[in-house]
Amino acid sequence: MVTLRCFRPSGSWQSRFLSTVMAGVAGASVLLVASPALGDPAPPIVNEKFSDFAPAIAELRQEAGQDRRNIVRANMLLTETESARFWPLYDEYRAERQKIGDRRVRLITDFLAQKNSMTEDQARDLANESFAILKDTSELKTKWYKKMTKELSERTVARFFHIDEKLDAAADIALAANIPLIH
Repeated sequence: MVTLRCFRPSGSWQSRFLSTVMAGVAGASVLLVASPALGDPAPPIVNEKFSDFAPAIAELRQEAGQDRRNIVRANMLLTETESARFWPLYDEYRAERQKIGDRRVRLITDFLAQKNSMTEDQARDLANESFAILKDTSELKTKWYKKMTKELSERTVARFFHIDEKLDAAADIALAANIPLIH
């Protein structure tokens, strides 16, 4: 399970945002993870106000990536043959999801940096990026469903995306619980 470590903020504005940022990103970590099989991920793209937390966020995403992989492994019920075909596809899929996850980390940290002083233009930009992320995620899942069914049975791929959706839903619940409303 992903655990939060204690990170000491270096400035006064950081101390106000630390718990909100880490709670929000921790809640999203299951959704926003890198694929551990592909090596160390690049640091997530965060709002400049939270650049001190980028290493902590990257570490959290790395740990959550392994947790997610373990959950998928435990629930896929793959034969050796299926496993040999599935895991390379999984790693490619998660690498593409990471790019969308990076955008979502940036969206979350931009929101948190602006939540008390957001302009109309900033609100519009954040809302539009949120909608674009949802659209791009849906399109990516459709693309990968088609790609995976060329290598694996429809039933196996449907099982994977069912697991993937449940993990995404858990992350979304954690985000909803930890990210405050716009003021």
